[in-house]
Amino acid sequence: MTERLRKLPQWIGFLIILTILSLGTTLTAFSPLYANGLINIVIPICILIFLRADFFEKLKLSTLVIGRILVVLTFLGYFPSDWLVPVIVWLLRINILEATLTDFKNKSFYNVVSGLVLIATSFVISGAWLGSYYITVNEAMIFWAIAYTLWNWDFVIYAFKQPIGFYHIAVLTTPLLLVCLSANPGLWLIMRANSLTFAGIFQISGKAYIESYLASDAIQSFIIWIKRKPIQISVMLINVILCLVAVLFS
Repeated sequence: MTERLRKLPQWIGFLIILTILSLGTTLTAFSPLYANGLINIVIPICILIFLRADFFEKLKLSTLVIGRILVVLTFLGYFPSDWLVPVIVWLLRINILEATLTDFKNKSFYNVVSGLVLIATSFVISGAWLGSYYITVNEAMIFWAIAYTLWNWDFVIYAFKQPIGFYHIAVLTTPLLLVCLSANPGLWLIMRANSLTFAGIFQISGKAYIESYLASDAIQSFIIWIKRKPIQISVMLINVILCLVAVLFS
C-alpha cells in the first residue's frame, strides 16, 4: 500500500483493494502453474519463512499454500484429480476448527456454534477437476458459503483489530462478487482459497499500513453493534439455518 493510496479517500482505497483482490484471485484461479505458482506458493512461502505473523495467520496461510501446491501437482498429473477437492475440503475444515478453537478462547461462543455447524455440514461440498481448475457441483452449497462468510467475518472481528476486520470485508466479498459476476456458484471454493491466500500476503507483509489506512470509527461502531449478544445470537441462527438449507437442497 503506497503513500499515494493512503492519501485517497478511504472508500476509494477500499474499492481499489477489492479490485486488486478480485483481479489477483481470478488470475491465480485460472493460471494454475505460473500465476498460482508464483503468487500463491513462492511468495507466501517466503513470507512464512522471513516475516513475523500471528500463529493463526501462519497456520491459515500454510494450509492454503498446501492446497495451492496440490493444484499445481494435479495440473501436472502428479496428484489424483479425484482427490483434490476432498483434500481441499479437509484443509478447509482444519481452518474452521482452528478458528473455532480461537473463538472459544476469545469467548465468542455463538460463533463457536456456527463453526461447529459449518464443519458438520461441510459434506455438502463436492467438486470436480476441469483440467486447470476445480469447481463445486452442488449448487445448494452456496447457502453454506454465505454462512461461512458471515461466520468468518465474525471470527475476524474478535481475533483482530478493527482495520483488519474492515480489510476482510473486501477479502470475504471477493469470492461472492466473482461468483455473482460469473453466475457460477461452483467457483466459490477456488475463489475463496485464492482470495484468502492472495489477501494473506498483504495482511502479513503490510499489516501496519492496513491498520493505519483502514482505521474507521464507523466500522468500529458497527463491530461493537455486531458483538452485542442479541445480534450474535441472530447471526448464529442465520448461519445454522443457511447450513441446514444447504443440506436439505443438496
